[in-house]
Amino acid sequence: MLTFGALRSNCALFLAAGVVSGASGAAMAQLTLLPSGPMIADRSTNLLVNGSFELPGSGPGSLQPNWIAGSAAYQVTPPGWTSSGSPTSYGVWGNDGPGGPRLRNSDILPHGRNALYFGNGQTATPYSAPIYNPSGEVTFAGTPGIVSGPSFPSPVVLFQTVLLPAAPSFILSFWVSGEGSGFASPGPLDGIFGMSLTNTDPSDPTRYFAVPQVGSRRYEFTFTVLDPSQPVTLRFLNWGHLSIGGGTTELVLDDVIINAVPTPGAAVILGLGGLMASRRRR
Repeated sequence: MLTFGALRSNCALFLAAGVVSGASGAAMAQLTLLPSGPMIADRSTNLLVNGSFELPGSGPGSLQPNWIAGSAAYQVTPPGWTSSGSPTSYGVWGNDGPGGPRLRNSDILPHGRNALYFGNGQTATPYSAPIYNPSGEVTFAGTPGIVSGPSFPSPVVLFQTVLLPAAPSFILSFWVSGEGSGFASPGPLDGIFGMSLTNTDPSDPTRYFAVPQVGSRRYEFTFTVLDPSQPVTLRFLNWGHLSIGGGTTELVLDDVIINAVPTPGAAVILGLGGLMASRRRR
């Protein structure tokens, strides 16, 4: 894991690129996906409650209670989080190995003993052809979005609302793997899940990302908030296994982190922006 000094340095470089290119304040408030690389986020300063789903106590481990509120088998959602889904949704919380900790044959979990599996059936379909970009973000050839199958009319949703402290910017980080992704070779296609973060874009869009069919992936973003007096809500959505290309894997989520980027990082950004402005005037 990188130190917070390295965190400031990396964030300064990514954010300064927006300043140098003339990005507006509104554009800077948007959620920006960072290139994949070494983990930037710091678990020890996580602003989310129970980001690794380890509470309460040692966590459910192999007990795997169904965590999706609204499902017929619902037991309990991890503290700090709120959930919803269909009566037929079948998400589980914990780990079940083998060679673990893993959940539903995912890749090995990055932190602790527990993760969440977003089980929601086999017949979800995209509105238009998905485009899997190298960054991991998924776009669509036409209308964006996914609809769950008839037996699973609602997506599985997990969210947490948090009022963030005063800071010039923040890092969002989370780890994803898929059902069977720890052993798939070959396996189903990459899955697709949705994610949104309110108070970072006026339209609060849902964005779509790939669930790797083999292994795992960490997604990291930088963002600022539009209104620091208001909270942000981080939301994850899963519609189910997609009925494309013979089927896709389905989301396993762990290690969700939000960090504040300390003020010295902002000073570097402003300094670089001022330097470029000075050069343009000359």
